[in-house]
Amino acid sequence: MANASAITLRQLRAFVAVAQEGSIVRAAQRLHLTASALSMLIGTLEGEVGMRLFERTTRRMVLTDAGQALLPAMTQVFSHLDDALGNLEQLTLQRASYLRIATSPLMAATMIPPLLAGFRARHPSVRLSLIDVSVDEVAQAVRNAEADIGICTEDVNALDLQARPLYEDRLVLACLESHSLATRQEVRWSELAGEPLVLMRRNTGLRKLAERGLSATGDLAQAPFEVANVTTAVGLVEAGLGVSILPSYALTRTRAVGVRSIPLTEPVIARAIVALNAPERPLSGAAEAFLAYAQQSAQWGPAEEKKRRPKTVKKTSA
Repeated sequence: MANASAITLRQLRAFVAVAQEGSIVRAAQRLHLTASALSMLIGTLEGEVGMRLFERTTRRMVLTDAGQALLPAMTQVFSHLDDALGNLEQLTLQRASYLRIATSPLMAATMIPPLLAGFRARHPSVRLSLIDVSVDEVAQAVRNAEADIGICTEDVNALDLQARPLYEDRLVLACLESHSLATRQEVRWSELAGEPLVLMRRNTGLRKLAERGLSATGDLAQAPFEVANVTTAVGLVEAGLGVSILPSYALTRTRAVGVRSIPLTEPVIARAIVALNAPERPLSGAAEAFLAYAQQSAQWGPAEEKKRRPKTVKKTSA
């Protein structure tokens, strides 16, 4: 006899996902679990109900008669549960429906707009305000209560603020499509030896990270251009004056003609994108909902790329 009190929502969600996908692998990807963890959940659920819910074939997971009998009720349960949680979330948002976000001009022009659009579609009642300031001013906007949250690269100078990791951004090579490296899936840092480089100015966060990777080349002298803005670097690359080392999001929506980004490896160098808030001011429901959406959004980190990344060298940067 089934022991209903021992059955968990996690097990039931696993059952519904496998039933709908017909595959352990696809269901595991959907639930952000490993295939082995999902198989264990299904196995323990079958143990609790005392009968098999799936027939395992070489290609598919097929519902047994018991599984077919259980699925409609479980689908309805989760539909009602999701509706109830959605109503609760909306109730919370109504109490604090104004959200001010501070970020740098580069992020404001690339990563943030689609994120805001997706969030607004989900929470149309929340009024959004985007404040684009210099990187150094993002944290100060949060401190001064000009912004509810600030989105920037991890910054050791903001130790008085709470930082919530959102995304790990990987450095890439920006080059023309006609460049000899442009057809590569990845480029080793050592292969940049002798290339005319367009780098950020010295003592900036991006420059420090680039120098760490370039130390593998043994040749740091080939940097005819040192600029203050990423958009300037992209323009110089577009003009064929060199190649550059940039954050991956800088080129995701660039309008530069014929410029391609290629992940850099050996080592992979990444930096954290974080959300800052003042600990003395609790986050509103709107801010919590936005951060939850940002963390789960595919815009902040393709899962497949993360799976195939080699060892990452992390470094805090401004």
